[in-house]
Amino acid sequence: MTTKGDVRSSNDAIGVMFARDYLYGCRASRSVFGIVHYQYAKAACANNNTDAALADLLNQLNASTSRLPIVAAIPTDECYFATRPTASGAANASPRALLRESLRSSNSQLDKMAIDVINWQPDKRTVAGIVAAPNDRIEAIRESVAATGHSLQRLEPAAACLIGAAPESEGRERRSSLTTRVILGQNRLLAATSRGTLPIYWQSLPLPTGDEATGIVSAIRSLDAASQACGIDRTPDHVVLHGRRELHALMDQQWLEENTGADLRWVESPNFAGQDVAKALADKFLSDDDEGFDFVRQHRDPLQLRRVVPYKEIVAYVMAAAVLFGVLWLRSGKLDHQRTAILASAPPMVGDGTDPKPERTQLNARATAVSQFLHDRVRWSDMLTDITHSIPEGMRLTGIRGSATMSSTRKKKAKVVPATLVLQAEAALNENGDMPTSLDSLAESIKQISSVARSFEHVELSNIRQTRSQETGVAGAEFSIVLTNDTKGGR
Repeated sequence: MTTKGDVRSSNDAIGVMFARDYLYGCRASRSVFGIVHYQYAKAACANNNTDAALADLLNQLNASTSRLPIVAAIPTDECYFATRPTASGAANASPRALLRESLRSSNSQLDKMAIDVINWQPDKRTVAGIVAAPNDRIEAIRESVAATGHSLQRLEPAAACLIGAAPESEGRERRSSLTTRVILGQNRLLAATSRGTLPIYWQSLPLPTGDEATGIVSAIRSLDAASQACGIDRTPDHVVLHGRRELHALMDQQWLEENTGADLRWVESPNFAGQDVAKALADKFLSDDDEGFDFVRQHRDPLQLRRVVPYKEIVAYVMAAAVLFGVLWLRSGKLDHQRTAILASAPPMVGDGTDPKPERTQLNARATAVSQFLHDRVRWSDMLTDITHSIPEGMRLTGIRGSATMSSTRKKKAKVVPATLVLQAEAALNENGDMPTSLDSLAESIKQISSVARSFEHVELSNIRQTRSQETGVAGAEFSIVLTNDTKGGR
């Protein structure tokens, strides 16, 4: 009987923790938006009837009809685990030979054990991680899953599953470091030394109620001693406590940090509980993580192309590319139509084959005339505002007449008429009937205005005469302010 392989990119999976008395399940379903929904269940395993308990569990998870991948775990105390340094030529040794050397006994019934080995390098030396479990226990689980019509994708120790899920609760910079982890349960704890998601050493110990801090420190110290025999020559970089966050406020944190002797952190999950194991199993499958131990590795079907090629993702990318190409093609067609319309509405410049030089000469002449106009123009508004503000009290403007510079050509001779500005003004006479003294300096003060000096060279007063208002009979004076330029130059 082989373990049939489903597509690895499945978005629905079930994790099952096969404890002795209970089965704990978690169904993880990932939506098209990447959101994972969880459903939990628990079934009692009466009289070691795993088949009935598993059927009940799948029924609670609404998975009794649909065929789904199952990833499973067995309790930590049902597994043997060891890590030992290997020589350079021992990496190809058989799992049974490595287990026999680890047990240091030739009388062990290795034929009745399911064994899995991982060769890796957590520190300076290469090590072999070895797990073993009773073969009849593994076969019973495989037969129970096969009876339900589902496919068993993986079967690993519960401790390895929790240790692999623990780094997800930390930052990326700490996930690959050498770490001591203590995963807390209600009355037991799992203490482990790990590098990334792979364990180096673990042990399950009782957690004394009311004296949890002492139990945690004792477990950490025992790990430090055992890690040296596993090929680790240095102290772990961090110490992380997982789960049972309610104990945080009940413990003496300062005493705990002093006795752990490392960077101590406490995170929410996972807990040393069956539900957390089941959830970690399902999450690991959905993330397509195939690292770690697996008791049914040798029972898998031969590797199929559909398991390693993400064809669904490829199809999605191809469809997205096709949609993008269609949008760009439609936009390109619209641009062609717009270009044709613009060319059709444009005046025929040189399309008929005529000489473009006359047209260019005419355009240059127009551009020169516009430039000359902008250069010689008088800014009347600004200048009149400045003159009005400079007129002394008792005077007012009564008329404005101005002309800009005009150029004309007659008989190939250019004639320039300079700009002029004539302002009509009136002023009241002094009390003794004389002209106001402000008239003496009026022309000079107007000439000093920057806007006037920029456009005119000369400022004069003319036509000064006394008058008498026909309406009021008040005597006054009328005069003209004349602003001119030289006839030859002009501005």
